[in-house]
Amino acid sequence: MRARPKNKSAKAAPLFTIGYEQAKPGSVLGELKRAKIKLLVDTRAVAASRRPGFSKRQLAAALEVLVVELVLGSTTDRVLRAAAVPVLLAG
Repeated sequence: MRARPKNKSAKAAPLFTIGYEQAKPGSVLGELKRAKIKLLVDTRAVAASRRPGFSKRQLAAALEVLVVELVLGSTTDRVLRAAAVPVLLAG
C-alpha cells in the first residue's frame, strides 16, 4: 500500500488516494506520515468501520497525533481551501 499522487501540476498541492481494505491502521498512518499528508478527506459513504482503528473516532484520534486534519465526506470547498498542503482522499 502506497499513497499515489493523482496530479502533477507544479502549482497545485499534490492530491493522493489510498485504500485501506487489507491494511492495518499503523501501516496507513505510517504512509500518511511518510507522504507528509496534512489533510485527509474521508470519502466513505458512512464514516464507520468494524475494522479496529478505522472508525470515525479512532481514526480522528490517531490523525490528531500526526497533526492531520480529518474532513468527513466529500466537502469540496474544504479541500480547495486546504490546497496548499498535500491532500489525501480515502474511501
